[in-house]
Amino acid sequence: MAEKVLQFDEKALLGELTNIERVLLPRASYISLNRAVFDARVRLQEESKNRFKRVSPFTLSQFKYEKPEQIGKTLKASVFIVPKIKKGNAPARYLAPQIYGGLAYRTRIQRALEQSQTYIGRDSEPILSPDKIMSPLKPLKNTTYKRIAEQMRGTSKPKNKRYFYIGDKIQRAATKNGKKPPKKGIYYRASKNDKINMVMFERDTPTYTGKFNFFDYAEDEVARSFKKNLLQELKRKY
Repeated sequence: MAEKVLQFDEKALLGELTNIERVLLPRASYISLNRAVFDARVRLQEESKNRFKRVSPFTLSQFKYEKPEQIGKTLKASVFIVPKIKKGNAPARYLAPQIYGGLAYRTRIQRALEQSQTYIGRDSEPILSPDKIMSPLKPLKNTTYKRIAEQMRGTSKPKNKRYFYIGDKIQRAATKNGKKPPKKGIYYRASKNDKINMVMFERDTPTYTGKFNFFDYAEDEVARSFKKNLLQELKRKY
């Protein structure tokens, strides 16, 4: 993910300092910068709630900040999106199309379905092409995605709690028999006596225009918060 640097010169921001303010300035700067990056993280979380249709608690938790650190004569802190995690989709890459624009990030389940060359019981063709994705009808657990991927690859073959892929082959057969073709997607059946229900549907890979202005939100909040808190720490009016 790209970086953007925002620099502050406290003396230029404050103008002439009193002797007491010179003594208080290092600590005041640390406290103010720490609050600024914290406030920026909160702002990013709130903006994501306003701009995304569905945002999970996990996504919100991936906005992070690092506390100030003195490096030479410079005090540094940062606000960022977690670049990668173990056994999961990289949050920074997942949100990149929302920030920069472009095709939606292909998550682990999309890549797994794209690589699935065999299937149990319904269709024998690869499930996904690069220009398609599978979207859940409602949020699914990571363990559910794992079961789907295993069954689509044929590495798991349970008698019950089965997931099925319905694609072109089943659609053509339904049309040939004068029936309404089912939608392409992943279906679930608890047991042989139960009906199958759709859990994921196939659609074109969406393209985003970059509506989440991560850098603008962060820069605006850090600048506002830092100045406000620095003046308050030095007992000046804001």
